Amino acid sequence: MNAHAKETRALKVETRRLFVEAVDSLHQSGTGDVVFGGMVEEGSVAVEAVAGAGKDLLSSLIVSTGRGLGGRAMTEGTPQLTRDYEIDPLITHHYDEEVLGEGIRVLVAVPTLHGGEVTGMVYCGHRADYDAAAPQTGDLVRRVRQLSVDLGRLGYRQEPRVPVKEEPLYPDLDPSGREALRHTYAELRAIRSGVVDEETREKLTVIEARLADILSGHNPENFQTPVPAVRLSPRETDILSHVALGWPNARIAEALSLRESTVKSYLNTAMVKLSARTRHEAVSIARSSHVLP
Repeated sequence: MNAHAKETRALKVETRRLFVEAVDSLHQSGTGDVVFGGMVEEGSVAVEAVAGAGKDLLSSLIVSTGRGLGGRAMTEGTPQLTRDYEIDPLITHHYDEEVLGEGIRVLVAVPTLHGGEVTGMVYCGHRADYDAAAPQTGDLVRRVRQLSVDLGRLGYRQEPRVPVKEEPLYPDLDPSGREALRHTYAELRAIRSGVVDEETREKLTVIEARLADILSGHNPENFQTPVPAVRLSPRETDILSHVALGWPNARIAEALSLRESTVKSYLNTAMVKLSARTRHEAVSIARSSHVLP
């Protein structure tokens, strides 16, 4: 066995260990009656870790992209939930035998992500109704987000990055001018999100892109806007642009005419996609990935 093969095998062993630990911990803490998950391999999730199952139905399950709740989570790269798995018309039912065989009624599928790519999936199943399961969902998303960070670090150790001296950003802007433009950018996004007229929205989008170019320190006539490495939804970007200003969730909710719980939900999803542990780290990663200016 050559060195590369040994490294690959060691990485798979360590990855499986992290999944087993996470699944066992989630089950022991009462986050779900049945918890299971595994890494994405060749476009499918191969379940490697199971806790709380009464039957041996889930341990060898392979979930393909687009199939079942996990398949949808893989396709969209966001957490997915079904309140009543058996009768949910919005998912395919390729895995009814395995899921319903465990008496699971409520199922949550949360992807682990690295650089915007889905790397694995953690499922949390509840045998009770949704009202009893709902309080555990936020904790599940937070802990899977931490698992994403741990898996990302594990991957980076295989190919250490060479430190690169970065050029100073915003050479033509002083700190006060930069902060003023960021406020303007966030305010513009808030206004655009409430505009119905498509022509007006397009005009505002052009102005928004121009501001982003200025904040990114380059002339849009000479440079093409970089393609983001991570893809956030427009609403997730709206939330993060206000988080970047240091605003709390309540103030963001008021500015965007949303519920505070909705702001938290979008922020959590954005943090999962960015593999960020804190809201401030999410802003930093978003800027380095050209999602935010």
